[in-house]
Amino acid sequence: MEYLVMEEKKRVGVVGCGVISEVHIPLIKRRNNLVAVCDVKSELAKKIGEENSCNYYESFNQMLEKEELDVIHILTPHNIRYEIAELACKKGVHFIIEKPLAHTYEEAVKLIDLLKIYPEIEATVVYQNRRNKSYIKLKDELKNFKCGKILGLEATVFWRRDLSYYESAPWRGKKVESGGGLLINQAIHTIDYLQDIGGEIKSISGGISKLKNVDLDIEDTAAIKLEFNNGIEAFFSGTLCNFSNASISLKVYCQGGNYTIRDGQLFLNRNGEEKILEKDEKGEIKDYYGASHEIEIKSFYDSLGNNEKLYLSLSESLKSLKIITDIYERGDLK
Repeated sequence: MEYLVMEEKKRVGVVGCGVISEVHIPLIKRRNNLVAVCDVKSELAKKIGEENSCNYYESFNQMLEKEELDVIHILTPHNIRYEIAELACKKGVHFIIEKPLAHTYEEAVKLIDLLKIYPEIEATVVYQNRRNKSYIKLKDELKNFKCGKILGLEATVFWRRDLSYYESAPWRGKKVESGGGLLINQAIHTIDYLQDIGGEIKSISGGISKLKNVDLDIEDTAAIKLEFNNGIEAFFSGTLCNFSNASISLKVYCQGGNYTIRDGQLFLNRNGEEKILEKDEKGEIKDYYGASHEIEIKSFYDSLGNNEKLYLSLSESLKSLKIITDIYERGDLK
Protein backbone atom coordinates (compact mmCIF):
# COMPACT_ATOMS: atom_id res chain seq x y z
CA MET A 1 0.00 0.00 0.00
CA GLU A 2 1.31 3.46 -0.89
CA TYR A 3 1.02 6.37 1.50
CA LEU A 4 0.99 10.04 0.60
CA VAL A 5 3.74 11.96 2.33
CA MET A 6 2.32 15.28 3.47
CA GLU A 7 4.80 18.12 3.20
CA GLU A 8 5.33 19.84 6.52
CA LYS A 9 3.80 23.29 6.65
CA LYS A 10 6.18 26.20 7.10
CA ARG A 11 5.96 28.58 10.03
CA VAL A 12 5.56 32.02 8.47
CA GLY A 13 5.72 35.61 9.68
CA VAL A 14 4.64 38.82 7.94
CA VAL A 15 6.46 42.12 8.47
CA GLY A 16 4.25 45.01 7.35
CA CYS A 17 0.44 44.88 7.56
CA GLY A 18 -0.42 47.41 4.84
CA VAL A 19 -2.63 46.89 1.79
CA ILE A 20 -0.40 44.32 0.10
CA SER A 21 -0.60 42.07 3.16
CA GLU A 22 -4.23 41.51 2.19
CA VAL A 23 -2.86 39.64 -0.82
CA HIS A 24 -0.09 37.71 0.95
CA ILE A 25 -1.83 36.57 4.13
CA PRO A 26 -4.63 34.51 2.52
CA LEU A 27 -2.08 32.85 0.22
CA ILE A 28 0.16 31.97 3.17
CA LYS A 29 -2.73 30.46 5.08
CA ARG A 30 -3.83 28.24 2.19
CA ARG A 31 -0.71 26.08 2.40
CA ASN A 32 1.28 27.08 5.49
CA ASN A 33 0.94 28.33 9.05
CA LEU A 34 0.78 32.07 9.67
CA VAL A 35 2.46 32.29 13.06
CA ALA A 36 2.92 36.03 13.56
CA VAL A 37 2.50 39.47 12.01
CA CYS A 38 4.30 42.72 12.71
CA ASP A 39 3.75 46.41 12.05
CA VAL A 40 5.06 49.61 13.64
CA LYS A 41 1.42 50.66 13.96
CA SER A 42 0.59 48.61 17.03
CA GLU A 43 -3.18 48.84 16.58
CA LEU A 44 -2.90 47.62 13.00
CA ALA A 45 -0.67 44.73 14.04
CA LYS A 46 -3.15 43.79 16.75
CA LYS A 47 -6.09 43.97 14.34
CA ILE A 48 -4.44 41.78 11.69
CA GLY A 49 -3.11 39.37 14.32
CA GLU A 50 -6.48 38.90 15.97
CA GLU A 51 -8.26 38.53 12.62
CA ASN A 52 -5.86 35.73 11.72
CA SER A 53 -5.56 34.12 15.17
CA CYS A 54 -1.80 34.60 15.33
CA ASN A 55 0.72 36.48 17.46
CA TYR A 56 1.39 40.13 16.69
CA TYR A 57 4.30 42.49 17.28
CA GLU A 58 5.23 46.13 16.88
CA SER A 59 8.94 45.29 16.50
CA PHE A 60 10.28 42.94 13.82
CA ASN A 61 13.36 42.40 16.00
CA GLN A 62 11.14 41.10 18.76
CA MET A 63 9.15 38.92 16.37
CA LEU A 64 12.26 37.28 14.94
CA GLU A 65 13.73 36.82 18.42
CA LYS A 66 10.64 35.21 19.95
CA GLU A 67 9.20 33.18 17.09
CA GLU A 68 10.64 30.05 15.46
CA LEU A 69 10.02 30.97 11.82
CA ASP A 70 10.91 29.31 8.54
CA VAL A 71 9.94 32.18 6.23
CA ILE A 72 9.03 35.85 6.50
CA HIS A 73 7.26 38.06 3.98
CA ILE A 74 8.78 41.57 3.98
CA LEU A 75 6.03 44.02 3.00
CA THR A 76 7.38 47.19 4.62
CA PRO A 77 8.42 50.63 3.40
CA HIS A 78 11.32 50.19 1.01
CA ASN A 79 14.08 51.78 3.10
CA ILE A 80 14.01 49.30 6.01
CA ARG A 81 14.04 46.07 4.02
CA TYR A 82 17.77 45.50 4.25
CA GLU A 83 17.89 45.53 8.04
CA ILE A 84 14.97 43.10 8.22
CA ALA A 85 16.59 40.80 5.66
CA GLU A 86 19.89 40.95 7.53
CA LEU A 87 18.29 39.87 10.79
CA ALA A 88 16.38 37.12 8.97
CA CYS A 89 19.66 35.80 7.55
CA LYS A 90 21.26 35.75 10.98
CA LYS A 91 18.27 33.81 12.32
CA GLY A 92 18.32 31.34 9.42
CA VAL A 93 14.95 32.51 8.09
CA HIS A 94 14.15 32.55 4.35
CA PHE A 95 12.34 35.59 2.98
CA ILE A 96 10.11 36.99 0.26
CA ILE A 97 10.29 40.73 -0.47
CA GLU A 98 7.61 42.69 -2.29
CA LYS A 99 8.95 44.81 -5.15
CA PRO A 100 11.17 46.76 -5.23
CA LEU A 101 14.08 44.96 -3.59
CA ALA A 102 15.16 48.19 -1.87
CA HIS A 103 14.66 51.95 -2.06
CA THR A 104 17.96 52.45 -3.94
CA TYR A 105 20.02 50.41 -6.37
CA GLU A 106 23.02 50.53 -4.03
CA GLU A 107 20.98 49.15 -1.13
CA ALA A 108 19.65 46.38 -3.38
CA VAL A 109 23.20 45.38 -4.37
CA LYS A 110 24.15 45.38 -0.69
CA LEU A 111 21.25 43.02 0.03
CA ILE A 112 22.33 40.64 -2.73
CA ASP A 113 25.88 40.68 -1.38
CA LEU A 114 24.46 39.79 2.04
CA LEU A 115 23.18 36.48 0.68
CA LYS A 116 26.71 35.55 -0.40
CA ILE A 117 27.55 35.46 3.31
CA TYR A 118 24.48 33.30 4.00
CA PRO A 119 24.26 30.92 1.00
CA GLU A 120 21.82 28.64 2.81
CA ILE A 121 19.16 31.37 2.85
CA GLU A 122 16.56 31.34 0.06
CA ALA A 123 15.17 34.72 -1.01
CA THR A 124 13.10 36.21 -3.82
CA VAL A 125 11.45 39.47 -4.80
CA VAL A 126 7.88 39.50 -6.08
CA TYR A 127 7.52 40.35 -9.77
CA GLN A 128 4.25 38.48 -10.12
CA ASN A 129 3.36 39.91 -13.52
CA ARG A 130 5.97 37.69 -15.13
CA ARG A 131 3.67 34.82 -14.14
CA ASN A 132 0.63 36.26 -15.92
CA LYS A 133 -0.74 33.96 -18.60
CA SER A 134 -0.74 36.79 -21.13
CA TYR A 135 2.95 37.49 -20.58
CA ILE A 136 3.99 33.84 -20.63
CA LYS A 137 2.14 33.40 -23.93
CA LEU A 138 3.76 36.56 -25.32
CA LYS A 139 7.26 35.32 -24.41
CA ASP A 140 6.52 32.02 -26.13
CA GLU A 141 5.32 33.79 -29.28
CA LEU A 142 8.42 35.97 -29.36
CA LYS A 143 10.80 33.10 -28.63
CA ASN A 144 9.42 31.15 -31.58
CA PHE A 145 9.34 34.20 -33.91
CA LYS A 146 5.64 33.71 -34.63
CA CYS A 147 5.53 37.26 -36.03
CA GLY A 148 9.17 37.56 -36.99
CA LYS A 149 11.83 39.79 -35.50
CA ILE A 150 11.04 42.30 -32.73
CA LEU A 151 11.35 45.90 -33.93
CA GLY A 152 10.21 47.99 -30.98
CA LEU A 153 8.45 48.13 -27.63
CA GLU A 154 5.96 50.55 -26.11
CA ALA A 155 4.51 50.60 -22.59
CA THR A 156 2.20 52.83 -20.57
CA VAL A 157 0.98 53.10 -16.97
CA PHE A 158 -1.80 55.68 -16.60
CA TRP A 159 -3.11 55.50 -13.04
CA ARG A 160 -4.53 57.89 -10.44
CA ARG A 161 -3.16 58.53 -6.97
CA ASP A 162 -4.76 61.31 -4.95
CA LEU A 163 -3.25 62.94 -1.86
CA SER A 164 -5.30 60.59 0.33
CA TYR A 165 -3.20 57.69 -0.99
CA TYR A 166 -0.06 59.28 0.49
CA GLU A 167 -1.78 60.47 3.66
CA SER A 168 -2.84 56.88 4.44
CA ALA A 169 0.82 55.77 4.30
CA PRO A 170 3.07 58.88 4.44
CA TRP A 171 6.27 56.93 3.57
CA ARG A 172 4.99 56.61 -0.01
CA GLY A 173 5.46 60.34 -0.58
CA LYS A 174 8.95 60.60 0.93
CA LYS A 175 11.85 59.72 -1.33
CA VAL A 176 14.12 58.90 1.60
CA GLU A 177 11.75 56.05 2.52
CA SER A 178 10.18 54.99 -0.78
CA GLY A 179 13.08 55.73 -3.11
CA GLY A 180 10.76 57.54 -5.52
CA GLY A 181 7.23 57.65 -6.85
CA LEU A 182 5.62 56.38 -10.04
CA LEU A 183 8.66 54.57 -11.42
CA ILE A 184 9.72 52.59 -8.36
CA ASN A 185 6.30 52.10 -6.82
CA GLN A 186 3.79 51.61 -9.64
CA ALA A 187 5.62 51.23 -12.97
CA ILE A 188 8.46 48.91 -12.00
CA HIS A 189 6.60 45.80 -13.24
CA THR A 190 6.03 47.38 -16.65
CA ILE A 191 9.63 48.54 -16.92
CA ASP A 192 10.63 45.00 -15.98
CA TYR A 193 8.66 43.78 -19.02
CA LEU A 194 10.64 46.10 -21.30
CA GLN A 195 14.08 45.02 -20.08
CA ASP A 196 13.09 41.35 -19.94
CA ILE A 197 12.09 41.40 -23.60
CA GLY A 198 14.65 43.90 -24.86
CA GLY A 199 17.78 42.42 -23.28
CA GLU A 200 21.04 44.25 -22.68
CA ILE A 201 20.64 48.03 -22.67
CA LYS A 202 22.73 50.28 -24.90
CA SER A 203 21.39 53.67 -23.81
CA ILE A 204 18.81 55.27 -21.51
CA SER A 205 17.29 58.73 -21.64
CA GLY A 206 14.25 60.26 -20.01
CA GLY A 207 12.89 62.50 -17.33
CA ILE A 208 10.52 62.76 -14.38
CA SER A 209 8.19 65.45 -13.11
CA LYS A 210 5.36 66.08 -10.67
CA LEU A 211 2.13 67.51 -11.99
CA LYS A 212 -0.30 66.95 -9.15
CA ASN A 213 0.76 66.57 -5.51
CA VAL A 214 3.54 69.15 -5.81
CA ASP A 215 4.38 69.28 -2.10
CA LEU A 216 5.69 65.70 -2.21
CA ASP A 217 9.31 65.06 -3.16
CA ILE A 218 8.56 62.16 -5.54
CA GLU A 219 7.59 62.05 -9.20
CA ASP A 220 4.11 61.29 -10.50
CA THR A 221 4.91 61.44 -14.23
CA ALA A 222 7.76 60.04 -16.33
CA ALA A 223 8.96 59.26 -19.85
CA ILE A 224 11.82 56.90 -20.73
CA LYS A 225 13.53 56.04 -24.03
CA LEU A 226 15.55 52.81 -24.14
CA GLU A 227 17.83 51.44 -26.84
CA PHE A 228 19.03 47.84 -26.62
CA ASN A 229 22.21 46.27 -27.98
CA ASN A 230 20.20 44.16 -30.42
CA GLY A 231 18.73 47.23 -32.10
CA ILE A 232 15.31 47.13 -30.41
CA GLU A 233 13.97 50.50 -29.25
CA ALA A 234 11.49 51.02 -26.42
CA PHE A 235 9.47 53.90 -25.03
CA PHE A 236 7.70 54.12 -21.68
CA SER A 237 5.32 56.79 -20.47
CA GLY A 238 3.39 56.92 -17.24
CA THR A 239 1.53 59.13 -14.83
CA LEU A 240 -0.40 59.02 -11.58
CA CYS A 241 -2.47 62.02 -12.69
CA ASN A 242 -4.88 60.07 -14.88
CA PHE A 243 -8.64 60.30 -14.34
CA SER A 244 -8.75 56.63 -13.34
CA ASN A 245 -6.62 53.50 -13.00
CA ALA A 246 -6.44 52.47 -16.64
CA SER A 247 -5.06 49.13 -17.72
CA ILE A 248 -1.31 49.00 -18.21
CA SER A 249 -0.40 48.55 -21.85
CA LEU A 250 2.55 46.74 -23.40
CA LYS A 251 2.94 46.66 -27.19
CA VAL A 252 5.53 44.68 -29.12
CA TYR A 253 6.05 45.71 -32.74
CA CYS A 254 7.26 42.81 -34.92
CA GLN A 255 7.93 42.34 -38.63
CA GLY A 256 4.73 40.38 -39.20
CA GLY A 257 2.33 41.97 -36.73
CA ASN A 258 1.93 43.61 -33.32
CA TYR A 259 1.26 42.08 -29.90
CA THR A 260 -0.50 44.05 -27.18
CA ILE A 261 -1.15 43.25 -23.53
CA ARG A 262 -4.01 45.33 -22.13
CA ASP A 263 -7.04 44.71 -19.94
CA GLY A 264 -5.49 41.44 -18.79
CA GLN A 265 -5.40 39.96 -22.28
CA LEU A 266 -2.85 39.33 -25.02
CA PHE A 267 -3.91 40.51 -28.47
CA LEU A 268 -2.32 39.87 -31.85
CA ASN A 269 -2.93 42.38 -34.63
CA ARG A 270 -1.95 41.11 -38.05
CA ASN A 271 -3.02 42.66 -41.34
CA GLY A 272 -5.51 44.88 -39.56
CA GLU A 273 -7.28 41.99 -37.81
CA GLU A 274 -7.04 41.65 -34.03
CA LYS A 275 -7.58 38.44 -32.08
CA ILE A 276 -7.18 37.39 -28.45
CA LEU A 277 -4.41 34.87 -27.80
CA GLU A 278 -4.60 34.60 -24.01
CA LYS A 279 -6.47 35.93 -20.96
CA ASP A 280 -5.21 36.47 -17.40
CA GLU A 281 -7.06 35.43 -14.29
CA LYS A 282 -8.61 38.24 -12.28
CA GLY A 283 -7.04 39.29 -8.99
CA GLU A 284 -9.01 38.91 -5.78
CA ILE A 285 -8.06 42.28 -4.25
CA LYS A 286 -7.43 44.66 -7.17
CA ASP A 287 -7.71 43.68 -10.81
CA TYR A 288 -4.55 45.52 -11.78
CA TYR A 289 -2.55 43.49 -9.23
CA GLY A 290 -3.38 40.42 -11.32
CA ALA A 291 -3.80 36.94 -9.88
CA SER A 292 -0.22 35.71 -10.14
CA HIS A 293 0.93 36.40 -6.58
CA GLU A 294 -0.27 32.90 -5.73
CA ILE A 295 1.87 31.28 -8.43
CA GLU A 296 4.89 33.39 -7.46
CA ILE A 297 4.60 32.63 -3.75
CA LYS A 298 3.89 28.91 -4.29
CA SER A 299 6.95 28.63 -6.55
CA PHE A 300 9.12 29.98 -3.75
CA TYR A 301 7.80 27.57 -1.14
CA ASP A 302 8.02 24.65 -3.57
CA SER A 303 11.71 25.49 -4.10
CA LEU A 304 12.72 25.45 -0.43
CA GLY A 305 15.09 22.57 0.15
CA ASN A 306 15.11 21.58 -3.53
CA ASN A 307 17.88 21.93 -6.09
CA GLU A 308 15.58 23.45 -8.70
CA LYS A 309 14.89 27.12 -7.98
CA LEU A 310 11.55 28.11 -9.49
CA TYR A 311 11.55 31.66 -8.18
CA LEU A 312 13.02 34.93 -9.49
CA SER A 313 16.55 35.59 -8.27
CA LEU A 314 17.28 38.83 -6.47
CA SER A 315 19.90 39.75 -9.08
CA GLU A 316 17.31 39.54 -11.87
CA SER A 317 15.21 42.15 -10.06
CA LEU A 318 18.15 44.58 -10.18
CA LYS A 319 17.72 45.21 -13.91
CA SER A 320 14.53 47.27 -13.75
CA LEU A 321 15.75 49.03 -10.60
CA LYS A 322 18.92 50.04 -12.45
CA ILE A 323 16.87 51.68 -15.24
CA ILE A 324 14.83 53.59 -12.69
CA THR A 325 17.94 54.68 -10.75
CA ASP A 326 19.56 55.97 -13.94
CA ILE A 327 16.51 58.13 -14.67
CA TYR A 328 16.43 59.46 -11.10
CA GLU A 329 20.07 60.45 -11.36
CA ARG A 330 19.66 62.37 -14.63
CA GLY A 331 18.16 65.52 -13.21
CA ASP A 332 16.21 67.32 -10.56
CA LEU A 333 12.53 66.64 -10.06
CA LYS A 334 10.44 69.52 -11.39
